[in-house]
Amino acid sequence: MSKYNFIFPGQGSQAVGMSSSILTMDIAKKKFNQTNELLGYDLLDICVNGPNDLLTKTKNTQPAIFTISVIVDSLLKDKGIFPSSVAGHSLGEYSALVSSEVISFTEAIELVILRANEMEKANNKSFGAMAAVLNSEIDDINNILKDITGIVVIANYNTEKQIVISGESDAIDLAIIKLSEISKRVKCVKLNVSGAFHSPLMKFARDALSNAINLLNFNNAKIPIYQNINASPTQDSSEIKKNLILQLENPVRWSDTILNMIKKDNREFIECGPGSVLTGMNKRIIRDIKTYSINSHESLNSLCIKS
Repeated sequence: MSKYNFIFPGQGSQAVGMSSSILTMDIAKKKFNQTNELLGYDLLDICVNGPNDLLTKTKNTQPAIFTISVIVDSLLKDKGIFPSSVAGHSLGEYSALVSSEVISFTEAIELVILRANEMEKANNKSFGAMAAVLNSEIDDINNILKDITGIVVIANYNTEKQIVISGESDAIDLAIIKLSEISKRVKCVKLNVSGAFHSPLMKFARDALSNAINLLNFNNAKIPIYQNINASPTQDSSEIKKNLILQLENPVRWSDTILNMIKKDNREFIECGPGSVLTGMNKRIIRDIKTYSINSHESLNSLCIKS
C-alpha cells in the first residue's frame, strides 16, 4: 500500500453533521464512548444533531475534532494505508501524536479536554479574539501590528496570503481597520472562536496544561512528526514534549510545515478528519501536491480503491 503524509485539522473544521457516515461505525462509537465518559455528556449527539452554538464552544469543538481525526487515522491504518510522516494544525498536533504513537488516545483526549477548558478560562480573563488576513504581505502585517497598542500577534502562518492574527479584542479590531486600509485586495475576517489562541494571552492556560503534559511519559515517535513551533521533523520524545508546551502561546508555522514535509518525504497528503480546510490550504501553498480529504465513508473507500 502507498504511504502518505497524514495531516490533522484544528479548530474551525467543525460543522453539525460532520463525518456523519463515519460516526455510525463501531470504531467511532467506541472512541466517542471514551470521550463521552470523560466529558460526562454525549458529545457524539452534539456532533450529529447540534445545535451549532453548542458544538462551536471550544470545550466541545476540540475533543470532537480530535476524536473524529483519530477515528479516521485508525480506519486508514486498518485498510493498510499508513503515514510516512505526520503533522497537525494547532489542536491537530494532538491527533498527530496519537498517530505516531507518542501517546495513547486516552492520554491525548484527557489533554485535549483540559486544553479546551483552560483555553476557555483564559479567554474569560483576557477577552481575546482572532482574525484572518487575506492577500497581505507579511512585512505589511508586522509593521502595522508593532504600532498597535495592546497585544496582537501573528498566530498562524497558514499560506503566503492567509495569515491569522490573535490578541486582545480591541487591538484586533484596530488591526482589522489598519490592515484593510493597505489596499482593496486585503480582506480581514474576524473568526468565530472563543479566545486569542497562539498568543501571549494563552499564558493563563499554560500552567495547567504544561503540568499535565509533563506528568505523561511520551514515547519516541514511530515516524517523523512536524511540530507547529518550528515546522521541523523530530522523533525525540523530550523535544516533542517541549514543543507541545510551547505551542499554546506561539504561532502555527503551517506553510513551512507542508513545504518541509515535501522536501523530506513524499508529495501526497491525507487530511484525516472533518472538513477540508487543510486540503484547501495545501492547494494555495503549492499547486502540484495531491491532498485527499478523508472525512466520510465514501472518501475512505475511494482512496482505498486508488491505493
